[in-house]
Amino acid sequence: MRKNTKENTQAKLALADFLSNNTNKTIEESMIISERFLEQIQSKLQKNNLDREFIFSELDNVEHNQPVYIKQIPFISLCEHHLLPFFGFVDVAIFPSSKIAGVSKFTDLVENLSSQLTLQEKLTEIIANTINDLLECEGVFVRINAKHLCSDIMNPKNSNSDIVSTYSTGLYELDYSLRSEAILNFN
Repeated sequence: MRKNTKENTQAKLALADFLSNNTNKTIEESMIISERFLEQIQSKLQKNNLDREFIFSELDNVEHNQPVYIKQIPFISLCEHHLLPFFGFVDVAIFPSSKIAGVSKFTDLVENLSSQLTLQEKLTEIIANTINDLLECEGVFVRINAKHLCSDIMNPKNSNSDIVSTYSTGLYELDYSLRSEAILNFN
């Protein structure tokens, strides 16, 4: 966290005031907690500053005209509406054209893109479009299955619910059977 900015000082004071008014913590204890919390959030959000093209800078040329599936890439993001975490797994199906990246690159990309205030639906779309654009795929299909702590806190009766979102490009957008095959391979 940038230590001497007016906005950060105001945020720290407001959070400390909130904590001291809603817990048995002193204002001094609340200031320590607030500073640590804001530093951790800033650290998470700064991971989004990586150059996405750099993540896929080393690509392998392939002559593989069949889908590739990457399952259960873990992620944690922050809801832009509630500032609370949502987390789960990202599944990716790629129909390559002539380039493919190593599996770890997809994990790096998901971590990069999920390190921001966002919505699950937006995250699903941006992951698919980024992969599609950088790898110049014939098509990409992304599914995210996530648990939202905002939902759990506000409505504990529905705390067992997961949210599933999907987004497709290219061949996956046009061909229902390819989407169905991807879902079967994800399960």
